[in-house]
Amino acid sequence: MAAGQRRGRSARALGLPPSLRALAPGGGAAPRPPDDRPVLRLAVSKGALAIELGEPFALGPLRVTELVVRLAGIRFPVDLSGGVARFRHRRGQLARIAVEAQGSDLAGWAAPRLRGFFGEGTPQLLIAPIEDGALVALRSGETALAFEVAVAPGERALRLLPERARGVGLEAPPHALALRALSLIAGAHGRLVEGAVVLDAAVERIVRVLLPAAGARAPAVGGVQWTAVAAEAGRFRAEGALGEMPPALSDRALRALEAAELAGAADELALAGGLDQARYHYLSALERAPRHPEISGRLAWLDLVIGDRAEGALSTVVEAMPAVDAGLLGGALLEAVGDRDGAFSALARAAHAEPYGPLAALAWLRAARLADTFDVRLDALNLGVARAPGLESLRWARLEARLDVADVRGALADAEHLEAAARGPDARHAVYRRAAEMVLARGHAADARALFERALRYAPESPDAVAGLARSLRAAGEGRRALDLLARARALAARSGAGGESARALDLELARGLAEIAGDLPAAVARVRAIPPGEPEALEARLLEGRWCAELGDLGGASVALGRLRDAVELALQGRAADDAGSARGRGALLGEGHAAVAAMLAEAAEIEERSRGDLLAAQRHLGLALRLRPRDPGIRASFRRVSGEIAPHQAAPPAADASIPSPQRPRAAEQRIEVHVSAPRRRTLPPEPVVIAPAPAAPPVVPRPPVVPTPVDRGLIDRPRVAPTPVDRGLLDRPPVAPADPGLIEELPTLDNADTSTELNAPGPPSVTLAEGQSPLLRGFALDDELLADRLADRLRADPTDQGVAMALADVLARLGRDLDLLALLSARMDEGDEATRQEIAPRRRDVLARLAARARSEGRDAEAELYEMLLHADLT
Repeated sequence: MAAGQRRGRSARALGLPPSLRALAPGGGAAPRPPDDRPVLRLAVSKGALAIELGEPFALGPLRVTELVVRLAGIRFPVDLSGGVARFRHRRGQLARIAVEAQGSDLAGWAAPRLRGFFGEGTPQLLIAPIEDGALVALRSGETALAFEVAVAPGERALRLLPERARGVGLEAPPHALALRALSLIAGAHGRLVEGAVVLDAAVERIVRVLLPAAGARAPAVGGVQWTAVAAEAGRFRAEGALGEMPPALSDRALRALEAAELAGAADELALAGGLDQARYHYLSALERAPRHPEISGRLAWLDLVIGDRAEGALSTVVEAMPAVDAGLLGGALLEAVGDRDGAFSALARAAHAEPYGPLAALAWLRAARLADTFDVRLDALNLGVARAPGLESLRWARLEARLDVADVRGALADAEHLEAAARGPDARHAVYRRAAEMVLARGHAADARALFERALRYAPESPDAVAGLARSLRAAGEGRRALDLLARARALAARSGAGGESARALDLELARGLAEIAGDLPAAVARVRAIPPGEPEALEARLLEGRWCAELGDLGGASVALGRLRDAVELALQGRAADDAGSARGRGALLGEGHAAVAAMLAEAAEIEERSRGDLLAAQRHLGLALRLRPRDPGIRASFRRVSGEIAPHQAAPPAADASIPSPQRPRAAEQRIEVHVSAPRRRTLPPEPVVIAPAPAAPPVVPRPPVVPTPVDRGLIDRPRVAPTPVDRGLLDRPPVAPADPGLIEELPTLDNADTSTELNAPGPPSVTLAEGQSPLLRGFALDDELLADRLADRLRADPTDQGVAMALADVLARLGRDLDLLALLSARMDEGDEATRQEIAPRRRDVLARLAARARSEGRDAEAELYEMLLHADLT
């Protein structure tokens, strides 16, 4: 029993403890609400009666701290017992007024007026006093604008002149945006006059609201002028008095007034959207005031916003000041012309000198994106975070930069800061999930797992977070658990019906898990086959289906899947071409921006076709389509040349022999001696001249081969001179022919060494062969078989790949044989491996071959192959 409690009496019921406010003096009574009417009082001074403001009174963001109205026509003695009410009907003369405003109050009052200034929502607004003016700054996301306002008081008007406007991520010239912001803030109280916002009759507006609210008559304000406008710590103060002289203008106000007089018309045109007309007026102003820094900056900003005028804008700035001293404008222009180091220096200087923290942080963010090394980028981001710790985009950028240098602990600290700044469970879930994805992408599976688990704390049914946790577990080696979580994520996605990762992406992940973890290839094939065409994952699904079917031994199914992959890419390319032409079809969006990834898929498909089925034609089609996506990829080009070279011998069938033409007689190697006089090979792009053979008197008779007539070719694509038949002594035709020569009896073909160009074949009486300058040796003048000659020259070229003379001789033989695919492979290889002179020599031949191949493919109905050759031809021409 409690001490002091009487028996039989119930204890006092427990209740809330007494309020601490009740213990305060006054018993915790609520403070008296402020009176919404100004308090006036009578004052007598030097024989004059006046009405004064008893205490400061708020008018919106302003506070009237002093107000004196003199009452004329009052004779003393006078009865003052009635107070102000007795004299309120009299019209007095305003003698003195003082108005104050806090920067935070002004910003809170003006921010709603700027809703939609940077898109949706209300921007973050700062209005802070500076020397002889004010700093006004706005920010929304990664877009920010800052400018300074010079205040120039007139007789009864205040002129607000913006200057030094700058910003990041703006879609209009910053000075025009500054004028627009000032106009919106002033509203009906101000008007735009020659690049300045003028607050007319500010004194009248104040007294006509304040005194009638107190029940008094508004006084006359004639002769009242602003005598002082000051910016103190955190507040602005303006004073007006009757009969006083206006204050002397500051240097800032004088410069702003002169700039407004010079460029006011251009400023108004830029504000109205007439950028070309504004540019003309800015140029006219620069003619009057050459190298004016403020006008030069406005003109350069205008050219930068219009686009494609960075060089001219930079020259405008450089005439007035060094580019690195032009702040954010200089950084943007230097970046646009490709000077990354200069842009970094300019942005760093601007960030150090910028008084508005968020804009300085965004400048550091842009500078960090220009940095070439991880440490410089991280230092810039650290400086940016120090200026604006709450800037979300900057925190994400530093989190990524810390992951790049393997500072996982620092990255997790940034993630915790972002989570603390987020509001609501959905926002915090999004923060942790995004951070977990970034950490997992850098290979830190354990930390990613912890972050995904925190994300699930805020959204336990999120399929994205469950799938991410599964990927992190799989990366950590817990494949079985990961597979179970993937199946759960797929079920959650099907249950929710929308949101998060798509069900198709989860199907692809689950199929990979089934194939790589459980080894269930048939189930994996079933999963990827369920992904329909047109989905972003369809291309990868077709590739995986073909790969796994090939591993299962289902070569037909693999070929069908890879064919669907090729068809989908072709359709996407056609859709992209139609989109470029203005069609409404959007099939080209299937490729997205991953051309390199799609080309790699096609290259793997070609490898599967070649390795599993030996289908070189299908592999060639895959590689040709990959070349359309990545025409300069060396690996794909090499694979295409190799496959095309393997296909060429099977496609080039030997011509049918004509029985009406006698077979030419080939001399035995032991019956003749041939001397070949060849100077050092010289690079030529024209076909060789005819070979002239002067037979020796004792040589056995030789029956020349009939002249070779080349196959007709499209004259619009190539005009190649024919090789004239070899001139032969008519007396030789009357001699008995020699028996057909056995190719096997020729022991060795003539060599092509520059030092020794003669070859003895153990035969007396050699004919003398003289080649034209630059002509390739061993042509048909020797009556040798071109196929055998091509093989011999190819062997020589493989023995010495640097011998350009042998390569060009082989190119001539391949051209006569009509083996254009082999010739294309040879010329392409020589162009890739040679110097600039070699490429210039070979380029015309390669274009001729591509033209012939394209024409032949068109005539045979192989349009896709023809487009490939035409694309390569166009690339060579450009």
